[in-house]
Amino acid sequence: MASEQPQGVWWLSPPGAVALVVPITLLLAVRFDDAHFRFAWHSPKALTSSTAALFAAGALLFAIGGLWPLVRRPAASRRAWPPFSPLQLDQLRRASNVPFLLTLAGYSAFAVSGVTRGATLAEFLQATTNQNNFGSPLRTQFAPVAGVTTLTQLGIAYTVVGVVLYCQERDRRAAHRLVLVLVLALVRTFFLAERLALLELVIPAVAVASLWAASRSRRQGRVLVRLAPIILVPAVIVIFSLFEYSRSWVFYSKHSQGSFAEFATDRLAGYYTTAYNNGQLAMTYDSGGSRLPYGSVEAVWTAPVLSQLHTYETLTGTDEPATFEMLLAQHGNPEFNSPGGLAVPFVDYGPVGGLVFLFVAGSALGVTYRRCCEGSSWAVLIYPVVVTGLFELPRYLYWGQGRVAPALVGLLAVHLRLRSVTSSPAQVPEPV
Repeated sequence: MASEQPQGVWWLSPPGAVALVVPITLLLAVRFDDAHFRFAWHSPKALTSSTAALFAAGALLFAIGGLWPLVRRPAASRRAWPPFSPLQLDQLRRASNVPFLLTLAGYSAFAVSGVTRGATLAEFLQATTNQNNFGSPLRTQFAPVAGVTTLTQLGIAYTVVGVVLYCQERDRRAAHRLVLVLVLALVRTFFLAERLALLELVIPAVAVASLWAASRSRRQGRVLVRLAPIILVPAVIVIFSLFEYSRSWVFYSKHSQGSFAEFATDRLAGYYTTAYNNGQLAMTYDSGGSRLPYGSVEAVWTAPVLSQLHTYETLTGTDEPATFEMLLAQHGNPEFNSPGGLAVPFVDYGPVGGLVFLFVAGSALGVTYRRCCEGSSWAVLIYPVVVTGLFELPRYLYWGQGRVAPALVGLLAVHLRLRSVTSSPAQVPEPV
């Protein structure tokens, strides 16, 4: 028996995801005092109670904005999710070749650039043995290259398309390609200490698989999807700890008396609490004057042409990334450099403008989530990428960053291909 149209998964919706991550992390940032900030994360506490209340109000408005499009329940339907026709799936399979091949090309060029900068097999073996990858020379040798790292980000687009194909048709070719893309991201995450490179693939993959599972007819499977955070949250903590071992524990274990479990837990809390603290610093020292919005529209300023022309520096006389780095060196800790996703709108637009921005952003994502649950091809492809930004909202405004733009552009191109198939007139067979 076919299932009804899915009503979605609560923890993947904008209000649900924000409710999972913002209250607990903001509460920790408020509760920890200056002494703990200095001892655990080597940063004075700057976050004030009034700013924390402003962040809470912004998160609430974001959640309300994401909630109102979901008030009216969509009409029931017999279609499974996503409701792609066989012809659309065939076109999706064909279109998936482009982001996959471009991803491989990006990683190949990435490897060549690292080798030309002096990377050797011995350094990879040493990094594997020493497990001290944060200070490894590989991070310098494989520093981002304009146009090269951009292609690797198309792996996000392929992951979304590949998981859709596998869920719908058990496509073995898509599964093999997904494994390859995930392995490449895993290598990048381990040796270059770039954890986000893997999260950007895993979170959209989990989102697609969960939405698909929620549309199946078996009630037990739908219940498991709804209760998935009970399993996923501890799993995230364990995975974070494993990667943090090679990223920082090898170094700090020489200067720490505590256990690795205590260190990893405190480190995880620090990534979120210092993000709120850094947001306070930016609001205090890095706003006003001739400053133009940067963090909320970073993808614009870091786009290929505007970046080469140094357009933001020309217009404002300020190198925003360098300014923020200097700010952390003077008032915080450059090791914890997350700008704080809830703070970015207030830095860019002020208190009132920041609240308006968060409500509008939440509303836009709420509409996208609703359309995704209803099976619109553009939302089915785009929303799983958006989910990453929901879970990382306390740390940074993911949707405005340049690293996500290639994936969104690639997925919109895939949508246009599917739309052309849907809108084309049906072939009527000639009479015999």
